[in-house]
Amino acid sequence: MHTSSRSRPLLRFARHGAWALALAVAVLLAGCGFAPRGALKLPEGFGAIAVSTADPHSPLAEGLRRELRRAGAPVLEAADAEGAAKLVITAEVWSTRALAVDAFVATREVETRYAVSFDLIDANGRRRLEQQRIELSRDYLYDVVEAFGNPGEQEIVQDELRRDMQAAILRRVDIALRAD
Repeated sequence: MHTSSRSRPLLRFARHGAWALALAVAVLLAGCGFAPRGALKLPEGFGAIAVSTADPHSPLAEGLRRELRRAGAPVLEAADAEGAAKLVITAEVWSTRALAVDAFVATREVETRYAVSFDLIDANGRRRLEQQRIELSRDYLYDVVEAFGNPGEQEIVQDELRRDMQAAILRRVDIALRAD
């Protein structure tokens, strides 16, 4: 296939223009302070940590333990946490409310809220984060015709909120540990 001599400069411009645009975007993002979020990095010598909750089999606690292990921290059971840092989940509350109803007073839009309070105590007993509270929410449409599918959707929303909560808690832990 032969390209005309007129289209070659256009192709060359498009190729160079794409590079120039990518470079401009990178410079602008770097200039405004944007950086991709890295993984949790624990300081050297941080030692072991225990995650404790009222419910030892809480999916949130299990997820936090998994992510802390992934970051390289030895994770202990709460009973074995003497002399170790502690991430203490003091409250974990779910709530759901109707945001919109139709003319027949059937729920059409629902909001699910997830609130967690926690403390981070280092191995020396010093509170690194005191009574932090994070609240997340999601809105979704409730289809009265597909009533059997709605509990499944609620479960998906809760799983997403739980993952987002784990990430938010670990970001705060990361910031508190980098502060020293």
